[in-house]
Amino acid sequence: DHVITATTLEAIAIVLYDQKKYDEAMDRYLQVLSIYRKKSGRDSMATARVLGNIASSLKQQGKNKEAMVKYQQSLSIREKVLGEHHPETILTCSNIEKLKVTMG
Repeated sequence: DHVITATTLEAIAIVLYDQKKYDEAMDRYLQVLSIYRKKSGRDSMATARVLGNIASSLKQQGKNKEAMVKYQQSLSIREKVLGEHHPETILTCSNIEKLKVTMG
């Protein structure tokens, strides 16, 4: 459980996601999330980033309710760390709004 390991696993997860191997990507993302929460903290930007990636993966799998929870967790961290007007916070808000439209 080292941050360098998490960074490598995250890169692998991104490649798997891009290959539409969402289940495999999710397994890696969950490993990465666990490491970042332990090493960087529950409210770190690394944790927020991975939560957003998990949300995107869940959305691609049609697991919209689960995706919404992860997007909201990511947003909460970004608002605390970056503020509500930061571009990354705004992007997360946009992702949430798009998901709401998808969900109806």
